Amino acid sequence: MDTTIIFASNVPPATIAGRVRRGELVRLAAGVYTSDVTSDPTAVTAREWPAIAGGLFPGAVITDRSAVTGGPVDGVLYLARDGRARDVELPGLRVTARPGAGPLDGDIPLPGGLYQASRGRALAENARPSRSRAGRARRTLDTAELGDWVDRLYQSDGPQRLARYRAQAEQVASLVDAPEDAVRALSQMIGAALGTKQITTPSRALTARQASLPYDQDRIRLFSQLADSLRLSAPQNRPVADPRDPRYEYLPFFEAYFSNFIEGTEFELDEAVAVVYEGKQVPGRADDTHDLVGTYMVVADLAGMTTLAAAPQEFLDLLQSRHATIMGGRPDKRPGVFKEAVNRAGDSLFVLPGLVAGTLRAGWEGLAALDTAFERAVYMMFLVSEVHPFDDGNGRVARVMMNAELVSGGQSRIIIPTVFRDDYLGGLRQLTRRGDSSVLIKALRYGQDYTARIDFSSLSRATEMLHATNAFNEPGSSERLRLPDASH
Repeated sequence: MDTTIIFASNVPPATIAGRVRRGELVRLAAGVYTSDVTSDPTAVTAREWPAIAGGLFPGAVITDRSAVTGGPVDGVLYLARDGRARDVELPGLRVTARPGAGPLDGDIPLPGGLYQASRGRALAENARPSRSRAGRARRTLDTAELGDWVDRLYQSDGPQRLARYRAQAEQVASLVDAPEDAVRALSQMIGAALGTKQITTPSRALTARQASLPYDQDRIRLFSQLADSLRLSAPQNRPVADPRDPRYEYLPFFEAYFSNFIEGTEFELDEAVAVVYEGKQVPGRADDTHDLVGTYMVVADLAGMTTLAAAPQEFLDLLQSRHATIMGGRPDKRPGVFKEAVNRAGDSLFVLPGLVAGTLRAGWEGLAALDTAFERAVYMMFLVSEVHPFDDGNGRVARVMMNAELVSGGQSRIIIPTVFRDDYLGGLRQLTRRGDSSVLIKALRYGQDYTARIDFSSLSRATEMLHATNAFNEPGSSERLRLPDASH
């Protein structure tokens, strides 16, 4: 939409009043109007804040917390300008301008009249002490947040640029009134990221980098959001008194069968039975045969499926061991070895190779906040899937890790039948791209309800129930997966 922001200082008062009266303008703040009279004013502000703030404070510099994101943070836009302090309240946004240096060398002019603080200046200004007021976040980053940002800059911009940012911050410190001791502490943080200093810091990310275990901060934040959602979701309890009960005899087979089918390793059911139980080799499909058998070997080992890690390194070892078994027939996929090349699915770029071990370890620590086997299972599956630590076989090992949490917790496993594939993958995408975990939690809840009602005591009985509930239908089928009758 072509929206015009109009400032009363540029138009005769009578003109403004007349256009407001005729419904041609909407007031956003004192002296600020918009010609978009149909949109919610909050939406207009969110879309047009650069023009609004640039008109109100021409030549002001986006800095402090706003320098990290390049714009508003939690409904506040932080500016510095060569002038007195002033705050402006807009629908959904507070613009707060403090006295400070105007544009300096390296600051970037933006359309609308504002400047973006250079990285060096932004680091120096965020080293300035500040206080939280009226329940709002501090204007500048606290020590932990500043360390996290330094770590993020190392990851995104590289060590050489980060070193240049440090030099620039030291050069402009006096111009932006950054205290010497604060800039010195900032320089030490950057040195810690560069590996030339060892410091004690409240920044979890910077501490991990110093231990040579850097992690993906955005993913850890996403895992934390998932954990919060799981704790707030309705309890899920589908107990299994004894996984060795004959009722579950063929559950591992169907778990392996469907888990491979999701990944494109497709066999006719009779073929899969022959591969797993008779050792049949399907001509021309040695790799696929190994994938199915490898997955079955893992999920059919009840002792192995009740094994959980008690420490981060144990978790990594267990994950690699299970992957090595699943992918053991594909030496070209480097079974059990973390990836060395970037991998992606569509538009989703997974965790970078150098951050895999650190992200898995930091993510594993989030399990401690979860109480039930179902919560831990969902979290574990997403953790492994989102990191995507291996060249191939990531989905399969993620679901194995999920079901190991359930088996060890005395709960029903979750299988993802063919017809349910898009529901499951759609939930993963929704969480990855939008931070919405509700779809994934709902899908896995349904998947566990479904699995708990199937009688796996014989191949024929299980196959009959799976067919009757549309499990073998293709994804997108008009006949959706439906729950078996609870009496079965």
